Amino acid sequence: MDRIEKLKNDVYSFEELITLEKNATQLNDSETLDLITISRASKTVKGEKQKPIVVKEAKPQTRRVRRQKT
Repeated sequence: MDRIEKLKNDVYSFEELITLEKNATQLNDSETLDLITISRASKTVKGEKQKPIVVKEAKPQTRRVRRQKT
């Protein structure tokens, strides 16, 4: 199966869709971007949930920064 057929059949996970979207954006591939949007909507309707994206900070925060946040 090629990429377009897999998108039409909802084979890709949310994480894979993010990667495909980045690549399609760089290539200005509007057909793939449209299919990714449809695939995400389909997964959401089916009840699948995207895992939260964890952002790791480059270095630990100091006590002062943590204290000022609260």
